[in-house]
Order: sequence, then C-alpha cells, then structure tokens
Amino acid sequence: MSMVRYVIYGPGMPSWGFGTQLSRDLLVFIARGTPPGALAWVDFNGAACHYWPRMAQLLQQSSRSQHTRAFAIPACTPSAADVAGAGVWSAKLAAVAEASRGLQLPAECVFPPDSASVADGRRAILYFHGGAYVAGTLDSYRGMHARLARATGLRVYGFEYRLAPGAQYPTQLFDALSALRHMRELGHADEDIVFAGDSAGGNLALALWLLVRPPIAGMVLLSPRVDVTSARASWKTFAAVDIVEPYVLADPDSCIRKLLLPPGAPLTADVERLLADPFLAPVHADLAGLPPTLVQVGTAEVMYDDICVFVANANAQNCTAPDRPCHVELQRFRDMFHVFQYGPVVTPAVARAWDAVGAFVRSLGARSA
Repeated sequence: MSMVRYVIYGPGMPSWGFGTQLSRDLLVFIARGTPPGALAWVDFNGAACHYWPRMAQLLQQSSRSQHTRAFAIPACTPSAADVAGAGVWSAKLAAVAEASRGLQLPAECVFPPDSASVADGRRAILYFHGGAYVAGTLDSYRGMHARLARATGLRVYGFEYRLAPGAQYPTQLFDALSALRHMRELGHADEDIVFAGDSAGGNLALALWLLVRPPIAGMVLLSPRVDVTSARASWKTFAAVDIVEPYVLADPDSCIRKLLLPPGAPLTADVERLLADPFLAPVHADLAGLPPTLVQVGTAEVMYDDICVFVANANAQNCTAPDRPCHVELQRFRDMFHVFQYGPVVTPAVARAWDAVGAFVRSLGARSA
C-alpha cells in the first residue's frame, strides 16, 4: 500500500524517502487504523487488512541481542507532600492510592547489548511510554526500550500504567509515582535516574517531575505532549502530514475526553478548565529547576509550535541567573512527524536522533562525575 501511494502520489513531504513514508504510514495505522488516502479500491483495502497488522508486529518483537527481565511494581503509598503537590488533583490522587492497595504494575528492565561494559550500574533510565494515555504496552514498546538501551549503554526500566477510558487521570500519575518509588527501592538514587518518554509519556515524565521535583540526572523527551488545546498554528499546517489527531474534549471518542471523564459522564465547565492545568499542559507549568533536558521534535509535527513554546518557557525560567545556563536543548528534525524515532525503518533522521540521545545521556554522566 505505501509503495503504491508513494509511486502514484509521491511522499507526504518532499524530503521523505520511501523508508520515511513507510514508517509514517505504519504509525498512522497504529494510531488511527488503516491509513487514509486517495486510493479506495477494494483490492487495495483488502490487502491493507493483512499488510499493516503484520508490519505493526515489527515494533513488538523482543530484541534478540539484549536481555529483558520482567518484574512487577507494587502500588506505593503517597506521602502527604506528594498529595499536596498534586494541586487540583490532590483529592483524586489520594483516592486512587487508596483504591490501588495491593496493585502490581507489569514492568520490565531491558539491558544494553553488552551489559558488562556499563561503567556505572547505578545509572538507569525510567521510560514512560506514549499512546495518548489510551494505548501502549510493554510488548509494543520493547523495541523502543531496546533502542534506548543500545544508544545510551544504560538499563531501561519500562512499565505499564493504567489506561483510559478504564482509568482516568491522575491514575497514570500515581502509577508513575509508584514506578519512581520502586526504582529507589532497587537502589537507584534520584541523581542516577534519567526520565525518558515520548508523546503522552513525555507529558507523564514532566508531570511526575512537577509532582515530586526529584533531583534526577536529566530528561529525554521525544515529541512530548505539552498542551492539549490543539490551538497553535502547526496543528492546522501539518494536519495532513502528521499522525496525531486534534484533542477535542467535546468528542466522546477523543483521547483527552477518555482521560478526564469515564464513559457517559457529562462534560462540565470544571472539566474544560482542566485543559490549562500544568500537569496536563506543562507549557503552563512552573519549570524552574528543571534538570538538563533534551527535547526532540519533527518540524512537520502538529505539536511543533506547542513544543517550541514549552522549550522557550523552560529556558526563560531557568536562565534568570548568570551562573545558570539554559539547559533545555531543542533538537529539530526537518520534515519529521510525531515520534518518528519509533518507526521501524532506521532512516538517516532516526539514526541521527538516537545518536543524539546517546550523546546527551552520556554527557549527563560526565556532568555528575
């Protein structure tokens, strides 16, 4: 299907090769279903029903060169400070914690290919998967964990937080807090932990940092979701190119509606006001003290303007003193779509992105040495 579309209609962006187009189309299938397009012939659509699911399985294969260890994360008991720090979510966070007693979250640790070469076994990455808070599993993100472990030489811990519409916010924030607490119980000090995440996972990494403000080593955010209004210009400019659909709170099928309201619950003005809450939209957050952070974004993303504003705000809040350098680094990748690093085809842009992630994470170790 991608080949037919590519030959007849050309790439979605002039700079794309077929590998980039294929990755984009596969991610559209995962996010939305069978990719939309001008061709609607029955034979082609029938072929797509078999072609795309098999291609999607490429992202769900375990790495054959890296060891993976499965384990479970027990639900934690938030401290009074944790609950108080949740702002408008405080009462709900306490209620989620009470209802989660005895819960075990599925998790895994993916080791780098040559674990014996890891210079410091204390350092590790806690990964927050994407999926708009309505999708994502350890199976579907194992390839991402493996790529990150290979790029950085560190162990990568991933976990399955509960998803909407089965669980509303701040359930996901509570699950992330439980994951951080478990990392500490495993012997990792905050200073040795790097938060990493893509899309909604980047949002969750930022939300957990806002809640606890731990002195972690740094953050790696791949196309992070930093606003949920879909209001800035890039949402219209790249709507036909990118893989993400707008956030429409009034739509019962929208991921943001599912995150904030259980099925069938009415939409109220109080819920609408939550769209400006810093935990959901860190573009509005107090980011002073943010650790060294790498943000990667494609210039053809609908979230491009949101992410640029977030980075500008973060640096403005962290550059108020001469001795405090601007340490939120924004890396732009020309014509790339949302979380292009996840695509199955290792294009030059994907390779550059992962090389940059590895270099950034290694630099964090040098800073702490």
